[in-house]
Amino acid sequence: MGAGRLVPLTAVVLVVFAGCGGGGGSNASQQPDVPQPTNVGLSPRQHRELAQLRADIARVRAASASVHKRSLMGTPALMNATSEFLDHEEASTLPLKTKNRLIDLAAAPNAGTCEQCFQMLEANRPIPQIKYH
Repeated sequence: MGAGRLVPLTAVVLVVFAGCGGGGGSNASQQPDVPQPTNVGLSPRQHRELAQLRADIARVRAASASVHKRSLMGTPALMNATSEFLDHEEASTLPLKTKNRLIDLAAAPNAGTCEQCFQMLEANRPIPQIKYH
């Protein structure tokens, strides 16, 4: 490639990458409270299960927001919210990768507030099933 062709190609690449920026402004305020894992191809039952698990994650976040220091057991409200999430997650028929992502979302607020809650969530990850299915 000659030097004459390299300059226009570089300009095209820079223009394309400039459009990929994170922008921010107005889109930042439209972010959902609980990040949404993909729900393409789910049955009506799975949509209901996903909605229930999202509500459980919102309760976990609300309960962890009231905890202002790191603890082993957290608060009773945080333990109950985490336990309800785990019960609903285990009973759901959602795909394993979706369950794993939902556990990520529930574990994040527990990481610094309730060590036992965090460990319960980590222990319920479907990693072996994902690997060997």
